[in-house]
Amino acid sequence: MSIDSTTAAFYAQALQSTVGDPSRCTVPWGVCPEHGGTLKSRARGTGGFDSWCTDPIRFNVWPYDRLDAACTEPATHTVQADDGDRYVVCNGHALAARTQITDGQVLPGLPA
Repeated sequence: MSIDSTTAAFYAQALQSTVGDPSRCTVPWGVCPEHGGTLKSRARGTGGFDSWCTDPIRFNVWPYDRLDAACTEPATHTVQADDGDRYVVCNGHALAARTQITDGQVLPGLPA
C-alpha cells in the first residue's frame, strides 16, 4: 500500500483494532457514512465542535467533531493490502480508501 507515514500509522492502528471487534469499522478517524472523505470540522465559539459533509446534494451535519473521532459505523468492506495485511472498514471508509490506496484492494464483505 503506497501511502504517507502518518496515514500508514493510522492504518496500522486500524489493523490492530480489527482483532478487537471484527464487526466495527476500525479506522481511528471519521468520514461521512454516505460520501466518504468529505468531512469538514470546526470549533464552535461557545465550545464544542460541528462537523459537516461537503457533498452539495445532501448536507449531513453532526454536533460533534466526527472528523477526529474514531469511526463507530458497522464494518461492510475489507481492505486487503498487497503485503497481506487486511482490516475492516465501513461504507464511508471504503469509498475513501478507493481513492487513497494504490497497492491494495477494497473488497465488499468481511474476512472469513
